[in-house]
Amino acid sequence: MTIIIINRSQGASLQCGPAWDNFLYTQTRLLKLPKTIDEQISLLRSRNIIIEDTEKIKFFLENNNYYRLMGYAFQFKSDKEVYRPGTNITTIIGIYNFDKSLKHLILSILEDFEISFRTKLAYYLSHQYGSECYLKKDIFIEERLYFNFIDTVEKNIKQSVNEQFVKHHFSKYDGRFPFWVLIEILSFSVISKLFKNLNNSDKNYFSKHYYNYDAGFVENWIHHFSVLRNTCAHYGRIYNKNLLPILKFLKEDKNKFNRTFKIFDSLFILKKVCSDNTLWIDFLKKFENLLSEYESCIYLELIGFQDKYLSFLKE
Repeated sequence: MTIIIINRSQGASLQCGPAWDNFLYTQTRLLKLPKTIDEQISLLRSRNIIIEDTEKIKFFLENNNYYRLMGYAFQFKSDKEVYRPGTNITTIIGIYNFDKSLKHLILSILEDFEISFRTKLAYYLSHQYGSECYLKKDIFIEERLYFNFIDTVEKNIKQSVNEQFVKHHFSKYDGRFPFWVLIEILSFSVISKLFKNLNNSDKNYFSKHYYNYDAGFVENWIHHFSVLRNTCAHYGRIYNKNLLPILKFLKEDKNKFNRTFKIFDSLFILKKVCSDNTLWIDFLKKFENLLSEYESCIYLELIGFQDKYLSFLKE
């Protein structure tokens, strides 16, 4: 729940969370005041972080949020406010840049997978249930989720009204859209929810036919990749982070290595559903080059990799 409290002399404030009713009657700590770039640099130095080229770091902080950067420094903390002796800002920035490059690389392979999944789903449902298959309530499990989906479809159409193909379908087909057209204006997250709510018989057939895995796995993997895609696209951190939702692993894969819940798990599963082996090989080459470029500042275990784990992505 979000509550907006208006104070006529001070303006509005946002308070978010489950316990804000109690919050209204308690004293709260004041928010921190903003710091200048010079103050940010002084704060970093006071916390044991080595800064050798002040002007270079000043330029970096003018273009990259201090708060975002420090999310990559957790591993170097010795306590709540101080970092281990020898911690250098250039190492933290190196990790930051590695994470940025890794997200770009993952987005490229996820884009190919997402487009492939969209294509397969539109083809299957359209041939199975007709051009407007998405309007057939009886092919979905939960009615509430079906109507939520229809609301989302209407919003997406309105938001895309200036797209040429949307104008075309309004002028020629009275605003009706075949699924293979509509799917182009739906987010991967919406498509993931649509697939989850699809009736079990179709979901099982689709999963087995196109991916040769049970629907329970494919549904979970699609959900995970939709969240990962959004994390990468919206500048979230994936280095040293457990990625949710937790991926389901096949029985035969569970004993191959220790689960890490980090990006290695995601890549291991992505390899299983990547339909173009040439794309995957190209991705791996770029990934290995990236690891080599930043080997002096990254810790492989913080992205879920241990000895010989890279070989699992090449099998």
